Amino acid sequence: MQPTDRLTSKKFINYQLAGWLFWSVGALFYAYEFFHRVAPGVLTTHLREILTIDDKQLGLIGAMYLYAYAGFQLPAGILIDKYGPKKLLVFASLLVTIGSFAFAFSTNHHWAYFSRFLIGAGSAFAFVGCLKIGSQWLAMSSFPLVVGLTNFCGTLGALSGGAPFSWLIEKVGYKTALFDLSFVGLAITALLFLILKDKPEEASKEDSNAKDSSVKGTHSIFTGLSHVLRSKQTWYISLFGTLLVMPIAALPEMWGPEYLVVAYSIPKTQAAALTHTIFVGTAIGGPLVGWLATRVSNLKYIMFPATLGALLLLSVFLYVPHTTLWYLYPLLFLYGILTANMLLSFSIIKQSYPDWVQGSAIGFVNMIIMLCGGFAQYGIGWLLDRFRSQHDGIYLLSDYHLALSILPFCLIFAVGLTILINGNHKNLN
Repeated sequence: MQPTDRLTSKKFINYQLAGWLFWSVGALFYAYEFFHRVAPGVLTTHLREILTIDDKQLGLIGAMYLYAYAGFQLPAGILIDKYGPKKLLVFASLLVTIGSFAFAFSTNHHWAYFSRFLIGAGSAFAFVGCLKIGSQWLAMSSFPLVVGLTNFCGTLGALSGGAPFSWLIEKVGYKTALFDLSFVGLAITALLFLILKDKPEEASKEDSNAKDSSVKGTHSIFTGLSHVLRSKQTWYISLFGTLLVMPIAALPEMWGPEYLVVAYSIPKTQAAALTHTIFVGTAIGGPLVGWLATRVSNLKYIMFPATLGALLLLSVFLYVPHTTLWYLYPLLFLYGILTANMLLSFSIIKQSYPDWVQGSAIGFVNMIIMLCGGFAQYGIGWLLDRFRSQHDGIYLLSDYHLALSILPFCLIFAVGLTILINGNHKNLN
């Protein structure tokens, strides 16, 4: 090896190590915002009592996060493409922290809506920011792994927002727990400001010229976005990811714990632990799917069987009577692993577009996914209110079965969509 080769190799290794460090700080923020996403699932009883609200309003508190998250996804992608991840992630983390403090102070549902909207708006930058850091600093072959590990960190945050957060609320009260969570946000904001760096401008230019010399700055971000929106594949991929995420938004993030409490008369903490087993599965399934994606010629070889398996497991969970609860843990764990294949949506999008528009493309896909996740949370809450109004507000298991019946249909359509998606690595670009 020549001295110049050794220097180049050493520079590359240092570059990669720096990239993983910067990604890890961004992923910490993603875990924090994901904690906020699922927190209402264990706060339902407290919010009903303190804010005097019904299930439709409760569902809207959860959905306001997702509406804001979805609404800011596209601006987040465009701004991160234009200004880089550091400035945007620091601002976004501060916004989430302010929303967290506001939510802790909420005394009525209008203030709760507003604070959850702030949290969702800031959270919109986290996932796109992590993937942008990965695409800037790390090798292209690592990107599916970056997506999987980012999801892993997010699900760790989601798990912390389940049984551990429920336990903390029981010990110190929900307002004190929310204040503690807000101070964690301040610490994460400081870490992002002190550690995270944008890719050097000259390196970005080199990569841009190497990857897409035909662009050379002549195409605007909005030209690229127009190209993204005109592609049928973008819409197929967005809808596929949406249909897999809707059951996750509806079950572990919002209505799953209550469903288990009604179905099995178990404590809320145990119910949260059960439904959040899905997040354990997605945490492991994300890197596993990323690893498999590098070893198959067509991503549909993963997407079709995994989605079909998820459909079967969800149907068993909702409609097959369970005399014992112990086997729900492996069932929901496996369901989480299989639904992690939705992350392939982002790998396909990343490989389908040049670097200068990837943030916008990823942001658009995530916008559609999160917007429909909000519809799922609010829609199920609306259905539950309608059903309960027919029998004096009594909680019946049949109400949950009817309201949650839209979720298996989501996966049925997702299975069909895999036929239309182009998952061939050779043809993606």
